[in-house]
Amino acid sequence: MNHTLTDFGLQLIHPFGISRGITTTNPVLFFELEGGGVGECSPVKYKKQTVSDARVWLEKFAGLVTEENQFDLDTLTRKARAMAPDASAACAAFDLALHDRCARAVNLPLYKFMGFPKPQNPLSSFTIGIDTDEKMVEKTLEAASFPLLKIKLGRDDADRDMTTLRKIREAAPGKVIRVDANCGWSLETAKKCSFVCADLGIEFIEQPLAIGSYEALAEFKRVCPLPVIADEDVQDLQSLVPLVGKVDGINIKLMKSTGLWEARQMIAFARAHDWQVMLGCMIESSIGIAAAAHLAGAAVALDLDSELLIGNNPCTPGAILQPNGELHVSDRPGLGVELALPR
Repeated sequence: MNHTLTDFGLQLIHPFGISRGITTTNPVLFFELEGGGVGECSPVKYKKQTVSDARVWLEKFAGLVTEENQFDLDTLTRKARAMAPDASAACAAFDLALHDRCARAVNLPLYKFMGFPKPQNPLSSFTIGIDTDEKMVEKTLEAASFPLLKIKLGRDDADRDMTTLRKIREAAPGKVIRVDANCGWSLETAKKCSFVCADLGIEFIEQPLAIGSYEALAEFKRVCPLPVIADEDVQDLQSLVPLVGKVDGINIKLMKSTGLWEARQMIAFARAHDWQVMLGCMIESSIGIAAAAHLAGAAVALDLDSELLIGNNPCTPGAILQPNGELHVSDRPGLGVELALPR
């Protein structure tokens, strides 16, 4: 099927730091199908994904779509995943465009097309990336209108990380705070930090340990006084099996899950195991954020603030994050998003 691929660089308002490094810009790839349907690929860097590789795969995926099968989401997304099992973000862009196209064709907002309840203005956290303590406190004060904060830590120095967290808690005494270590802590550091986090009233700890540390994760969960949420360990449906009994919840990101179709199966799995469902994002425009937001009626925690972290969002938003942290999801057909790129 005829399609358009457009490279774009998302510019961050502030340098964004996590345990793996600092980012100031993020390359993405927009995928549009002729006649309607738009998707976004934000490559997962720690999985060695690139925009150039995604472009190759999306050219091939577009060739799968015909007039006869264009609404067969199951078959098309399954074929894409089979063709490119290591290209989750490219698969996600294809999946999002197909969902957008199908929902537009029947004139339904995406959440209704998928059979999910309309999100009732849920709250999203606002992320404070790793920086100097002074900068992190400054960013915390700038986010005064947000009731939920997500603090990036994971420097594997318990004293340093907890000093930072204490300063942030002092600057934001009444806010709900979540901590994300992005795989950066050792087991012993995670244990030490978990008790300080509990004393500071932190809501939960996200991905404290390195990917695949299942035995250590199980040990950590046994002693941790707070809920443990897996993120980098959460990829697709199959990746959830070794996490059973070792976590309290999962963070689903569409760029890892290969898109909405697989994410819906992951939500069902999480419910079966009484896990909390969190919806997160990479550095994405309003396209990726809107897609995740349409699933928000099935989640208990959201971290969908990426469009507030970038200064050149090239889209009309299909989900608008308000200054008070409320996420308002569009009732327009499909994702409710339009690309506003110069042609």
